[in-house]
Amino acid sequence: MKSAASYQFGPAEAIYILALIPTGCTSAEIQALLSSTSPRTSSGSDPGASTDLAKALIEDALAPVAAELKELNGKLAGFIPTESDSSKRTLAHVFDGGGKRIRPALYFMCCNLLSYRGEHFHAIAAVSEYVHTASLLHDDVVDNSTLRRGKPTANSIYGDETSVLVGDLIYSTASEMMAATGNMEIVRTFARAIRLMSEGELMQLENLFNARMSEKAYLRILECKTAILIAAACKSAGLLSGATQEVCTLLETFGHSVGMAFQLIDDALDYTGAAEIIGKATHSDLLEGKVTMPLILLDGKLDPTQRARYDAILAKESITRSEVLEVARWVESYGTAETTVERAEGYTRQAMAALYAFPKSRERDVLENLANKLLFRFT
Repeated sequence: MKSAASYQFGPAEAIYILALIPTGCTSAEIQALLSSTSPRTSSGSDPGASTDLAKALIEDALAPVAAELKELNGKLAGFIPTESDSSKRTLAHVFDGGGKRIRPALYFMCCNLLSYRGEHFHAIAAVSEYVHTASLLHDDVVDNSTLRRGKPTANSIYGDETSVLVGDLIYSTASEMMAATGNMEIVRTFARAIRLMSEGELMQLENLFNARMSEKAYLRILECKTAILIAAACKSAGLLSGATQEVCTLLETFGHSVGMAFQLIDDALDYTGAAEIIGKATHSDLLEGKVTMPLILLDGKLDPTQRARYDAILAKESITRSEVLEVARWVESYGTAETTVERAEGYTRQAMAALYAFPKSRERDVLENLANKLLFRFT
């Protein structure tokens, strides 16, 4: 039998792969899993193996709601009324562009937890995906992005104006669908999420290349940009089912905590992971001027010479690849990516505490399984 050392995982891959191992595996099952998925063994190189493992495990976690997601995928473009050919083309491009539909998946699972299958079951799943998709269309214009998940962005094909307007079309359709529920708390919950997502994007823009951004300020950006919408998707299941305020708050807390951990793991993998795992080029955050948790945690660790150099790099507001690699070496040396993972683990515990307030059931186990996989950033 191979020893663990013979698999030669890098530190981030080790964190990633171990987190994906299903709970309850025996040592023999873990051994077999590692044998079939090791990205770098002594006999050769297979950098795509960990990606294949990630894909297989997340698909397995989504299997309990695969039918619901398939039906939703068939409805997403059709739910949006439009007469223009340009919007039809853009919508087809956007909704055929892949993605795991994580937000509606969590929503469906929360609905199953509460046995809700009412009139607005698919509509609010669509709302959670629409809000996310519209924000990406706008973000890609703001960031001048040309690729998303390895495919051309809508703005790179159809232009910035069309992308922004189609994003507005998606937002407005989501608003109509919220209002159709007749539940003002649903409307308030998603309207607040949209407002705070915009606020988070503005705060991020204000803090580009900010070498002195505080951890508190950064966590607020993460909360607004990622956690708030996941929380809204989970909470909305409770609101539609007529659950108590206590239950709705538990679902909201669960979603919020999953969202925070989700993004912190992504921050860590940007410095220590493989591009195939995180779905984008490594070190892309700093190249775009985004100061994330592994950099914020360098504060107090860098010696005076390193600190001066770090401040000088960020002050330029135009960072070269060699400078990014220089900063990445400090992240590795001081272990701030690993500390970022520890921060994520704290949010994971909060998510599980909220979930464990519900009686043990298959539906709860399904949510726990998906949440554990999401903490390691599949999109």
